[in-house]
Amino acid sequence: MNANLRPPFRGWSRAEESQKHGSGGENTPRIGLVLSSGGSRGIAHAGVIQVLEENAIPIAAVAGCSMGAYVGALWAAGLDGQALEERAREIKDRATFKKLLDFIVPPSEGLIRGEKIRQHLERDLGDRTFADLERELIVVATDLDRLMPHVFDRGRVSTAVHASAAIPAICAPVHLDGRRFTDGGASEPLPVGLLKQHCHVDHVIAVNVMPAPHDFEAGHDAAFGVRSEAPHHPLSRLLKRLWHQVNLLAEGNVLDTFRRALMAAQLRLIVKEEAAADVVIHPRFTVSNWHDFENFGHYLQAGRDAATAALPAIRALLQPTHTPLARHETRLEHLAS
Repeated sequence: MNANLRPPFRGWSRAEESQKHGSGGENTPRIGLVLSSGGSRGIAHAGVIQVLEENAIPIAAVAGCSMGAYVGALWAAGLDGQALEERAREIKDRATFKKLLDFIVPPSEGLIRGEKIRQHLERDLGDRTFADLERELIVVATDLDRLMPHVFDRGRVSTAVHASAAIPAICAPVHLDGRRFTDGGASEPLPVGLLKQHCHVDHVIAVNVMPAPHDFEAGHDAAFGVRSEAPHHPLSRLLKRLWHQVNLLAEGNVLDTFRRALMAAQLRLIVKEEAAADVVIHPRFTVSNWHDFENFGHYLQAGRDAATAALPAIRALLQPTHTPLARHETRLEHLAS
């Protein structure tokens, strides 16, 4: 376990409720679930789903982008929260994760193709279409030719998820029907509005695993890693400098600059989308890279803790006469191993 992943308050998480609510009527309201982008942080979505299942919270429709689309598609296809955890545990170390990467040489379109990740998803999805799913699902990608979000709600699910999870500059764009698609997080990292537009729901629960804008200023999040001290040995310092020159993701290099600029826009888009949700579940982390899948246990527990804190607000949505709870923030005692 990476010790730097532990939040400053040993399991710091947030559940916050907005003031907006829908009309459920006398019957059980239709609740939609939105799962954000976030790379390896998206494993927390599985922890949230586990808590929803354990408390019999009915979810009628799911919207996801990037890692949220990956988790949401598996759940919509019938995998329960425990099965989602088992899939997460398969990526037990960095070497296992690297086996899923199909590198592009030369890296003109991106660093990896993403076909192996799609094939990994198809172990469970096969060639299922959206019409074959057990739960209504929309998958959000970004249309690079039209420069706008694109909603997939028909056709082959694995292809849509591949497009939605194609991290810009890391993964090559996905070509479909003469158009190019990339990560949905680039345009709609938390697609609350799109879920409301495309699915009939009375209320929306949004799960955001991305940092909050103020986290960076306050020093509560280091999504791009922590600066390491310079090695003492001269040869080690030389090797580090050489690696920094060729590692495009290293601090200050082109992909690092691109990712930081993209996140600056994403975080402010998320704030607007959170305001349109009825309940926002926000697991919080400190250091977390997009490829940090071997720390699945920490992410799962953070998702469970944040969802548990939000249960009173979620249950309130199911009442015939729903009265929104006051906005609040909860910090939990999370026992990380």
